Amino acid sequence: MSTIEQLVAIKQQVEQRYIDQTGVTGIDVGYKEVGGELTDQIAVRVHVARKTDDIPPDQRVPLEIHGAITDVVERAYELHVTSVPARSLLADAKHYSPLQGGVSMGPSRAIDDSIFAGTLGAVVIDNETGSRAALTNFHVAAVDSTGQVGDRMVQPSRIEHGKVPQDEFGATLRLVLSDHVDGAVVSIDEDRQTSCDVVDIGGVRGTKPAALGMAVRKRGRTTELTHGSVDGISATIQVPYGDGIGVRTLRDQVSVTAATSPDSVFSDHGDSGSVIVDEQGFVVALLFAGAGSNTVGNPIAKVLQELNVSLCTGGPDGHH
Repeated sequence: MSTIEQLVAIKQQVEQRYIDQTGVTGIDVGYKEVGGELTDQIAVRVHVARKTDDIPPDQRVPLEIHGAITDVVERAYELHVTSVPARSLLADAKHYSPLQGGVSMGPSRAIDDSIFAGTLGAVVIDNETGSRAALTNFHVAAVDSTGQVGDRMVQPSRIEHGKVPQDEFGATLRLVLSDHVDGAVVSIDEDRQTSCDVVDIGGVRGTKPAALGMAVRKRGRTTELTHGSVDGISATIQVPYGDGIGVRTLRDQVSVTAATSPDSVFSDHGDSGSVIVDEQGFVVALLFAGAGSNTVGNPIAKVLQELNVSLCTGGPDGHH
């Protein structure tokens, strides 16, 4: 029986071979699926856009790789940002004062005649200035390659009838789209009050790494408070970012499945930017993409490091 560490090591040895194949969308270590249900058997999982038997023998995933059980799961990833004119999703359209995590936000600008919405995940502290700021995704704040530092943001988003400039709360400070992180930090104007809480979750206590089987929740603009569990770790996935950026490969990602999968979802379009939090109030990941009832987040330690911010903690043993 291989340990999780051994499985991750095996996955890392073979991942490039599979990631380079047509139709493969990711590879991770997680629970094997049988008949659409997750089992408690841990496997090296190859993710494909569509399962088919029509695969050349040399590209088939063997039943075992270096002694590790394998699995093939069907997952086509997409960014969980939303725009109109597009399908209109139920969403939290409320104006929040104080500004806090788990709420609708979006750029003041329109991009190609569309307006966009995502989630302000949490209030953070800018390590350079000590000021409070807002954490979300690169693709929420910048949308695409045309976004830049200084772009103004509104809460709620313009889709929820946020008004420019009355509902603007700040401007993009930093944008990162790297091998591990799809992140952005947005300044918060001095006249806006802030809270370290996340709506429906309360104060966050700090961070910890995601672990297989960990129960988690998130609060986002579209599906609001949802519950799930970590079903995959060390995920390398490929996500299309559209014109100007193309398909990006992100590594060491966290995979989450909805609590009553496959009937419900953990996140949907507009929830990008939400923080994924464990039952004790520790943040484990920053939500950015999904596939069906599955959601993917960036490991929070990498997010905070690459954006040079710290979580604003106001939990039972936190500080302001």
